[in-house]
Amino acid sequence: MLVGLASFSCKASLLAGIYLPGEPLAIPKNASFAQVRLILSELRALGIPTDATQQPAEASLRPIYLQLNKELESKLNAGSATSEDKIRLGGCFLRLNQPTKAIACLESARKELDANSALHHQLYFNLAMAYSSDDLLLERAIDYQKQGLLSFQKPPDSPFPIWQFNRRSELFFLKFLQEKQLNRDRKSSSQNTITNIFGDFESEWKKNKYTPGAASPIFLDSQNPDALDLAIKLLSCFPQDNNLFWLYGEILNATGDAGPAAKVLDELVNARQMSSNPVLFEHSRILRRHASENNEQANPKQEAITLEGEPPSLIRPTLFSGDLKYLLVGFISGIVVGYIGLLQLKQWFAYKKN
Repeated sequence: MLVGLASFSCKASLLAGIYLPGEPLAIPKNASFAQVRLILSELRALGIPTDATQQPAEASLRPIYLQLNKELESKLNAGSATSEDKIRLGGCFLRLNQPTKAIACLESARKELDANSALHHQLYFNLAMAYSSDDLLLERAIDYQKQGLLSFQKPPDSPFPIWQFNRRSELFFLKFLQEKQLNRDRKSSSQNTITNIFGDFESEWKKNKYTPGAASPIFLDSQNPDALDLAIKLLSCFPQDNNLFWLYGEILNATGDAGPAAKVLDELVNARQMSSNPVLFEHSRILRRHASENNEQANPKQEAITLEGEPPSLIRPTLFSGDLKYLLVGFISGIVVGYIGLLQLKQWFAYKKN
């Protein structure tokens, strides 16, 4: 597994939303469903407490993050940690699902970071991630996210498309936080409705029949060309978020990947216990049936075919073949029946004599 994950790290990889320079896990552009599933499993494993009963497999990247965390904490405790070290440590805490420690570390870095530093956007984005873990602190998370966007200038050595994509992803993250805040204030569960940060999926489903591997042209016109990559990036920040995972599955389906979409929705309904969501349940049923039909078409039953004009194979006659077989069976059956009848007559005469 480590070899496969190591191959994901490349210059064209996406920033993971949590800023931790030098981390071993990166997300490639146009990641396949298999890659996304593997990455998410690794990210979920990172958040498992060290004292938990079930620990991730030995091939997990978790020991690498734990070692990095240990080294950075040692520098912090020794008083030799720089602001950059604290930003990295904060990112490491976020990966390990320890937002409280991340907040303390990052707030310390904020107080001492030089005003002209190029790391302000990393600091603010990490702070926004840390505070977003608590619904009561969403206002602070949104404020830090906005500050991060203001300070996120294009680096001189960064290609414009990469910087533009990463900046756009942070804008969508801001929309996601604002939507969470709205749901909190309305006291509505985000598990019952799909997020609208990439478009109004619910209106699309009301206007048009839900179809495996397709969506209406008008809806597709409204979609961001990088919607799938942006959804994956958000998922990397919130690997346990069912609503974002549902969004990822629906984007897969709308863009033509009905097979992987069926697996995503099936996992949500069965493994993540979201079967009470009627829309999700119905979509999962439709996609699962579509996948089943495709499997049947891909594996048709083999039928015996006789070539035209080919003579049937000759069978050498034996004692138990043809009409002789039936005559012999009838003869033996007659003997058996006669013998049984003889026994019955013998018993009858014996009974009369007595």
